[in-house]
Amino acid sequence: MKKYTGKYKEMAETFRRDGCDEYTVEKFIRQEMEQDEWEKGRGITDIRAVKAWKEIPEDFRELLLHNAFCPKCRGVASFKPGYVLRWDHGMIVIEGYCEKCGEPITRVCD
Repeated sequence: MKKYTGKYKEMAETFRRDGCDEYTVEKFIRQEMEQDEWEKGRGITDIRAVKAWKEIPEDFRELLLHNAFCPKCRGVASFKPGYVLRWDHGMIVIEGYCEKCGEPITRVCD
């Protein structure tokens, strides 16, 4: 039986209480850990993108943050706070989540 800490310990205890075997507990905890690592990686903002972003006038930046497409809402969406800026092929890419539904959304600033 593996020892976990923090939220993983709580998850493991819940799975065990619900009658899951150790293989299943380990499988789900490992998936959660991988997802958390992936999410952490998404949180990195590219320095080049930040420099280019700051060169854009404030009112235009606000327009970009409130003009993305959300596939779940099927329309124009705004980014929740905590969005990420990336530099991709000479353009700023904004990645984040829809303010209304929480679905991942992206906006390329061309």
